[in-house]
Amino acid sequence: MIALLATLAFADDPVNPFREADESELFRFEEQLVTVASRYAQTVRKAPSIVEVVTAEQIRQRGYRTVADVLRDLPGIYLWKGPEGRDLAAFRGVVSADNNKLLVLVDGQPWYDGVYTHGFVGDYLPLSHVRQIEVIKGPGSAIYGTNAFSGVVNIVTFGAADLEGGRVRIQAGSTGRTDIVATAGGTGKAGRFDTSVSVYARVLGATGQGLTLNPEGDVDVPNTDPKRSVNVGGKLQLAGLQVQVHHVDYQHTYLYNGRADPYEALARTIDTFDLSYHNTFVDARYDLAIGRDLTLTPYLSSQYHDNPSSYFYGGSVSVDPDTLEASQFLVTVDAEKVTRRWSTGLDVEARPGLDHVVVGGAGVEETAVYRFFDQAHPYGGEPFIQNGFAIYDGCGQVAGLYDNRREDCSLPRIRNFFAYSQYTWTALPSLEFTAGARLDKRVPVNEGEQGDDGTFVLSVSPRAGVLLVPNDQITAKLLYGRAFRAPNVRELLVIAEQDANGEYNFSTGNINLLPENIHTVEGELTAEVVEGVKLRADGSYSQLNNEIDKIPPGVYCNLPGALRVVGAEAGADVQSGPLSVNATYALTLAQYANETQLDPEVCNFPWSQPYGGRTQYEFPPHMVKARAGWAFTDQLSTWLLSEVYSARPRREWSPDAKLDDGEAFALLHMGMSFDELGPGENVRVGASVRNLTGANWNYGVYRDDANDPDVIRPNQGESRSFLFDVEVGF
Repeated sequence: MIALLATLAFADDPVNPFREADESELFRFEEQLVTVASRYAQTVRKAPSIVEVVTAEQIRQRGYRTVADVLRDLPGIYLWKGPEGRDLAAFRGVVSADNNKLLVLVDGQPWYDGVYTHGFVGDYLPLSHVRQIEVIKGPGSAIYGTNAFSGVVNIVTFGAADLEGGRVRIQAGSTGRTDIVATAGGTGKAGRFDTSVSVYARVLGATGQGLTLNPEGDVDVPNTDPKRSVNVGGKLQLAGLQVQVHHVDYQHTYLYNGRADPYEALARTIDTFDLSYHNTFVDARYDLAIGRDLTLTPYLSSQYHDNPSSYFYGGSVSVDPDTLEASQFLVTVDAEKVTRRWSTGLDVEARPGLDHVVVGGAGVEETAVYRFFDQAHPYGGEPFIQNGFAIYDGCGQVAGLYDNRREDCSLPRIRNFFAYSQYTWTALPSLEFTAGARLDKRVPVNEGEQGDDGTFVLSVSPRAGVLLVPNDQITAKLLYGRAFRAPNVRELLVIAEQDANGEYNFSTGNINLLPENIHTVEGELTAEVVEGVKLRADGSYSQLNNEIDKIPPGVYCNLPGALRVVGAEAGADVQSGPLSVNATYALTLAQYANETQLDPEVCNFPWSQPYGGRTQYEFPPHMVKARAGWAFTDQLSTWLLSEVYSARPRREWSPDAKLDDGEAFALLHMGMSFDELGPGENVRVGASVRNLTGANWNYGVYRDDANDPDVIRPNQGESRSFLFDVEVGF
């Protein structure tokens, strides 16, 4: 900081990057506008967070297929898959089996399911309709509230102004992948009002290659990850009114390990047992300008999320030695999870002076549970609620179980009130201060809940930052933030039954859970040392408290002590003629404090498997990521991406397990793109290969399953795959 202040004092040409960016400034800094840091448009330099931006052009050039592909190319982020087949993203050593310690936004609005608050980063949303992806590594709760814990991902879709026409993109590749996306939009007048409309539609199919044999000889469906999806949506802007609508029908399979029973392998195919997601999201808001310096934006959002799934257990055949009669043990299970999440409130943006910006707002959020149960259907028997795994309504009945729904029975709900404010002051042309905070208060709404239960404590999320830009070549940020993750529907409201051993086969909820919280101090320094060569370094320290996890006998609890994470990143970006190179190294040291005593007010029982002193599971301490591109002509270019990961601390968590999912591995991807083809220069063709060398690697198993005897090997990572795509504009 002292060195930077000295640089500021002797800088020849101080600049003011804090004014509203115009096109000339964006061209000079080669930056895009982002909204993820403060809810209003800023350049990446100005944003009071460490922000990465990936544009639509980069998405196409680098052959990314999913949001997960984009994230795995960024420093300090590790991507893996859970046994349910969902992509999981871990930022700076903070992991979650339900992907709810990062917040996913679509056009600035939170998107997550109503039960696990899972943030979808896989094939759930089409990249062909994405204008840019803005990524914050670090806390964002001061603006967005729960789940903006270790990072925020804002997926910005195309608007009418980006299109003024339409385009169709067709992708085809390995494992039967076919992805067709059509987008269109335009601007005009509706009477005397300026109007813009954009729409999109997508059909995805990746049904795999059927049953195969894995290298160990067990029957499995490896490396196919079968899935299907239909997406439709659009955005309308009429004067100050903005409405966006999205609908997703998505389906995929569980990703279990290899099994010796062909019947079990068959049951993992997408046409038999699967997970489905039917999601309809609507957001409407109106910008009311009062003078030139004040804008009020009332809004209303609603998300209806239906997550049915089916699975089975058993399948074995036995023969009575006396009668020689054969019987089969087989139980199929229908799992129903239906929720509606809505929010309403008022956002405010004020500019009381040229160098002052204030944003703020207040509102209420609620999630209502319409259905939640696992109903088992034994072969030749009567249906029953699997292990009592359900959520109960106000009449004490299983929520939504067929004819249980009655108008006089209140739905199980979670309700939260919030208010936030942030003030930014440009003290000097090269010095800016930002400070703000958000208050979140969950209130009891269900039968039997008390205001003094742990989950209802007030969450306070402050942030503060200093930004220094002594000249065009140097930018420095020093930031502090506190973030939280509130316990979700799954962790609070589920009531499960204990078995004969006093354990829960499905973990039960706990109304005494405290919200998780994390404190983060971080700094970033970027410098253009010579023309075309930019260097970047950042460091961070985080302390995670009250982490929520499942504790034997199967109860959600707050872990004792804290997880302490030290992180550092260094990178270089080189642009020289047709050659562009970017390389980054990330160091992450994450370790639990040596404490083993649970809080008796949250979980009053002994803990048999303490985390104390262990290194964070399933996060590589060292990561190197690099990409290189070469433009042969204005139309033809090629690229190369690489990922290198050090060994993960597997043995520290399961020294006696045969499973070994912690090896170091490296991946290499490459591709080529042809742009501006055809008479109208409106055709683009691309081809890419992922895991070019066909390296053998695997996804880790989450720490809860570290010593599970049924987990005989980790899920295999994707082997070599090909993708071809054609995009036509009109």
